[in-house]
Amino acid sequence: MKVLFYIFVAIGCVYVFYIGAMAVSSYLEVTSIVEEVVNERASRTERQDRALRVRDDIARKVAASGIVVDDRSVSVSDEGKTLEVGVRWNWPLVVYQEREYLSVPMKHDRTFTVPERR
Repeated sequence: MKVLFYIFVAIGCVYVFYIGAMAVSSYLEVTSIVEEVVNERASRTERQDRALRVRDDIARKVAASGIVVDDRSVSVSDEGKTLEVGVRWNWPLVVYQEREYLSVPMKHDRTFTVPERR
């Protein structure tokens, strides 16, 4: 009986390590997408359209990478020379038959200094 218990504990430890690694991977993916889109779009877009285009591009690229986000999960505010970006998503811990029973809320908030339009 002890052997069975230790097998379940080992499986649980491996599962926790896997979920943690996948959550860190999703955070790094979102971080790189945000930096890429802001560097690519922010200085090349008119100020009136900047926040909307950056938000749409971030939402599209994050969803394409397999992380579930909706339009309300991505916020971009243009404060003149700075651009404040926030992305919020849930990373599932326990999923059964495509339904999430337990998830960890994650977020990435960052403020970028935007150079003048080229």
